[in-house]
Amino acid sequence: MRDYLPPMQSLRSFEAAARLSSISKAAAELCVTQGAVSKQIKLLETFLSIALFTRGPSGVSLTAAGRNYFSSVSTALNQLNSSAEQLQNSPIQQQLLLDVIPSMTNIWLIPRIHSFEQRYPHLKVDLITGDGEPDFNLSQADISIRCLLPNNANGHILELAREKLLLVAAPQMLARQPIHVISDILQHRLLKQNTRPQLWDNFLQQQQFQPSQRPAGSKINFGIGFQHFFMSLKAAEEGLGLALIPDFLAASSIAEKRLINPLAISLETDYRYYLFSPSYKVELRKTIEFRQWLQGELKD
Repeated sequence: MRDYLPPMQSLRSFEAAARLSSISKAAAELCVTQGAVSKQIKLLETFLSIALFTRGPSGVSLTAAGRNYFSSVSTALNQLNSSAEQLQNSPIQQQLLLDVIPSMTNIWLIPRIHSFEQRYPHLKVDLITGDGEPDFNLSQADISIRCLLPNNANGHILELAREKLLLVAAPQMLARQPIHVISDILQHRLLKQNTRPQLWDNFLQQQQFQPSQRPAGSKINFGIGFQHFFMSLKAAEEGLGLALIPDFLAASSIAEKRLINPLAISLETDYRYYLFSPSYKVELRKTIEFRQWLQGELKD
């Protein structure tokens, strides 16, 4: 007997595009690219051996076969969603899969996750890390947290915070070579963020530092480059150089005197922290509970 059940992701892409009459709107709702939605719809049409949409300059519209199929698919997905919601809202222990950027996971989330588990014992947390826009076609994550520029944050459901970086250094390093004015940083190695090559230039520009302020013969002394902020933070604690670290990631190190913000200055960037979740998981109890807990922790 032939299996007539198409892949679930193709059905979800078709349903969203048909309901919204738009590939781009479907992509935004599903937190994927337009190309991914188009690919899934093409796979579905190939699987069924029938055209479900007509495509024109003004967008897509359903064929007669597409309209009939949409009615069935929409009903079936709504029933599945309703059943899943009932299960998710039951007191039985459930998995919560979090996909979070590495630095936030290592420095900020892991020390706090026990308090979340104590508050919500019915949830079993699993953690994975990732960078870039989340792709829920490839990931089973319930929630993703990313640090992105606004134009790369398509489909986010919550903006958590704007990025603010602090200038930090180890106390033992400053004891040897104090920093009293901005030009004093040139006496130290500056730890690079490899994913943000212009970071120190932007910092110096914001501090209105002019090349004429450099001591004669001095130049910027770049130290080791790191991929992630948690690496730069650890290197700064070890006295390997000055670093620019997000304020909420550096907070514990500063409070415990492992790092100092010598000039009490910071750099506000255009990056923001965003929370993403697949559209069909946004209103699930576990998603709401984590979102509320996270916002409370960030305020503290």
